[in-house]
Order: sequence, then C-alpha cells, then structure tokens
Amino acid sequence: MPRKPRAAWIGFALLVLSASACVSSAPSAERGRDLFARDFTPAEGLGPLYNATSCVGCHAAPSVGGTGAHGLATVVRVGKLSGDGAFDPMLGHGGPVARAHSVAELGVNCTLNPGVPAGANLTSVRNAPALYGDGRIDAIPDSVILAGAQSPRPDGIQGRPNLLPDGQVGRFGWKGDTSTLRQFVGEAFRNELGITNPIAPADLVPAGACGGDMGTPEADASIVADVVAYLDNLPAPEPSSADPALFTSLGCDSCHVARLGEVPLYSDLLLHDMGRALDDGVVQGSATGHDWRTAPLWGLGQRARYLHDGRAQSLEAAILAHAGEAEPAVQRFRALSADERAALIAFLGTL
Repeated sequence: MPRKPRAAWIGFALLVLSASACVSSAPSAERGRDLFARDFTPAEGLGPLYNATSCVGCHAAPSVGGTGAHGLATVVRVGKLSGDGAFDPMLGHGGPVARAHSVAELGVNCTLNPGVPAGANLTSVRNAPALYGDGRIDAIPDSVILAGAQSPRPDGIQGRPNLLPDGQVGRFGWKGDTSTLRQFVGEAFRNELGITNPIAPADLVPAGACGGDMGTPEADASIVADVVAYLDNLPAPEPSSADPALFTSLGCDSCHVARLGEVPLYSDLLLHDMGRALDDGVVQGSATGHDWRTAPLWGLGQRARYLHDGRAQSLEAAILAHAGEAEPAVQRFRALSADERAALIAFLGTL
C-alpha cells in the first residue's frame, strides 16, 4: 500500500512525542485519558476508513468509558458465507468490521467507499459495551475462567472458553475472541479509527488503497499502553447487596455467576449456545454464530439498551430473547407473576 503523505507521518510523530513522551516511558493513565478523548485527524493516522474519530465517540454515556449516547454506538461486523457454510471474515478486503466514514469527508483525496465491502453477504450489528472495570476483568487468571468450564451446571448448561491460537483464553468482546485489554485497545484503534499499531499493524482496507500504510504501524506502542493504563483505572461497577434469591431460583446464575474469582462480574466469561434467534452467523475464534460470551451484568442498571446489537430496549425483552442453553431459565421467567417479574427487574437494576 502507498504510505500516508509525509505531512501525516510528521504530524503523527509530533503526536507521539507530545502525548507519549517516548517508547520507554512508563504507561500513564493521565496521558491515556487525554488520548481516549482525543479527536484524531488524518494527519495523525485516522483512516482512511473509520467509524469514529475518538474512543469517547462510542464510550461516553453515562460518563467517559461507558456506552454510546442513549445506550447505542453500533458498528457492523461483516463476512462472506460460502455454500458449504464456511465463514470468511474478509481480512484485507474490508472485513471483519465495516467502517462508516472515509477521510474524503475530511477533505483528503481518497476514493475508498465506506460501508459494507463488496462481496460480503453477512452482517452483524454490534453495540459498544461499557468499559468500566475492564482492568479487573483483564486480571482474572485464565485458570479461574477454565475452572468454570469444568463445573457441572443445572439444565445441562456447559460453557466453554474461546481458546485463541496463542493458547490464551478470550474474555473481551461479545464472543470472547480477545484475550487481553491490550489486544482489545490495539484492535479498537485499528478497527474503529483506522490507526494501525504494533498490536494491530495491518490495516483492513484492500491492498493499494488510498492512504494505506506498508505494514509500518502508525501509532506508537506507548499510545496503546497509555489507554490501557487509563482503562485499568476506570472504577468497576459496584453491585449492591440486594437479595439474589429470585435470580438464582430461575437459574440465571448458571451462566451469570455472581463472582468470578474475586470479581463481582455476574458472568462466567464463557461461550454458550444462545439459540437460533441470536445466531448471527459470524465465527470468531471457536465461537460460531449462535455462541456468545456471557455478558457481564455488573453496571446493568446504567444501561439503556441490551444484547449484542442493542435491539432490546428493556430488560424483560432481553431476557425473553434468550434461548438455547438459557431456554429452561426463560420458561421459568415466563411463569413468574407480574410482581415476581417486577422484583427480578428491580434486582437487575441494582447490579
């Protein structure tokens, strides 16, 4: 790919020097906070295709690090499904994440078209999650997550880890395909802002496209380290001590375990079959279309939209969308009286 204009590299070099001092400097949460809120420009590596100009563009509500405005900040994962059912994430051909904007909108000469790339026949809407407490999730030992996969569960429930090629256990992302907060941040810079970095050095645009790079990361590793340091310090949600008896009696805690190790996460971070209604056809690691990582419920009371695509506008709608391994729990929920349903929803609001 042709390199970005010389002025872009000079501008980005100045950004690296001013914002991150030098590669050897210790990660700084203060610098990370500023970078998280920064609106990047094409001269600083933005694009050529992108979904947002800043991290806070998708993570601002109810405060910095949260979700999008009114609970929504969606992007589209794409892929190509062949006749034999094989899934192609279209790496190097505009996938696996479609981008909604081009630097042409900002006055840069670029002929790349944003949106779903040509050849894709499968799309999946994904809503940006809140990032509060991600530092604590990052610190959970793999062994703790793996132990949950060995524990017997009621209703035939059996979670499994999304084991990645490097042997690590996935824990971030709607399908648990990202193992560390560092990887999550690096890929977000590349996928959403179009800024390549040592963690995600290859752009997603086709080879030879305008404004692309030649494999040289556009961002210094210290920028990723600083944002990770900032997220490490974002306070985790603090679920109250409300009575979980009804939640437990329904079997919700079979997947949404109240504590994972020392973390009050309300998730086992494992993959579970969620049934046909939530099957998006997308394969990520060992997760197939109907597999989803148990979404952590801490901080649930601050959210306005639910499920991976934000389709559910109420907790009741989100519960009723569950199927697959969750079907027995959903049937028990359907059998509750109106007062019992209200009590459960009230409990969830305390998380």
